[in-house]
Amino acid sequence: MNYNPESAGTSLDALLAAGTVPDLIVTFNGNLASYKEKELVSDMTPLFKTSNIDLNRFEPGYIGDVKNASDKGEMYGLPINVNYHAMYYNKDIFDKFGATYPTDGMNWEQLIDLAKKVTRMEGGTQFRGLDPGSTIVWMSQPLSIAAIDPKTDKASVNNDKWSRVFKLAKSMYDIPGNGIITATPKDQFMKSKTLAMLLDLNILTQLSAAGKEGLNWDVAQYPSYTEKPNTYGNASVYVMLATKTGKHRDEAVKAIELITSEEVQLALSKKGRLSPLKSDQVKQALGADNPDLKGKRLPSIFKSIPVAYPVASPYRAKAESILVNKFREYVNGSMDENTALGQAEEEINKMAATEKSK
Repeated sequence: MNYNPESAGTSLDALLAAGTVPDLIVTFNGNLASYKEKELVSDMTPLFKTSNIDLNRFEPGYIGDVKNASDKGEMYGLPINVNYHAMYYNKDIFDKFGATYPTDGMNWEQLIDLAKKVTRMEGGTQFRGLDPGSTIVWMSQPLSIAAIDPKTDKASVNNDKWSRVFKLAKSMYDIPGNGIITATPKDQFMKSKTLAMLLDLNILTQLSAAGKEGLNWDVAQYPSYTEKPNTYGNASVYVMLATKTGKHRDEAVKAIELITSEEVQLALSKKGRLSPLKSDQVKQALGADNPDLKGKRLPSIFKSIPVAYPVASPYRAKAESILVNKFREYVNGSMDENTALGQAEEEINKMAATEKSK
């Protein structure tokens, strides 16, 4: 068996151009639709039935996230790993300023109020209270809103829900000393140790290394919108699939069966990988093999669930980039909220029309 990590010479397009079709592909669910266009996927449901693979062992939401790549509800592969959203915090900063640590079950407004207490200038160093990790994109996802409508490929940002996200995010960045930074939030949290709370994905391995460098961190439940408690955004579900034209499909299915087995998923969970299985034993084992994670509040991660992964426009990434840029102009005072959203709407529509004409 040959393993080809993604690189210039071994990219999927390069392999296909050379006439080499891999037997197995690991990708995230957002990419599955594009593989359909390359004629690499097929409905694997019959193969799973033949192999007696029980789909009921998986969390139903993650199975749904795989099926949504097909307009017929087909299963192109099985989930093997999941990206979650969590809140990480620097205990030393909270101790320094006499503030209470973040707790599970907080809503956005409560979290922003807490951020005010740990955003301070101290000894010539500016400490920031909170960064959402991905500007406004992750903040918007629990509301199940998109920058561009997948059915029409028209912008869908000039509305009350996006207005709410813009205002909420601005209230966070408007905290004196907590504005948008040029450094990456992750570096500010792990390296300079001047960020009190970071909202991010699966970064336990990186945090373990940072802990060895003096970062005194812990984890809490991701914040929620009041009307959608215990809910975070899109969980990127990593999927393993047997290619439609692969020469060893039966063997590929056996490999998928093995990696989704309780035994292998338990071992991966112990290393800090979040499993798509329902198994409480697998969930409770998260990070167990890493002594640097001992005593961390990892069960907090499981108190929230992701929204269903959206059926997205192929222009989603470009539309979100336009929206984020307009948000930055809005936060920096270059324009008001209505102008920012209106301009984003126009630019997204123009971008989509240009892309479609290519």
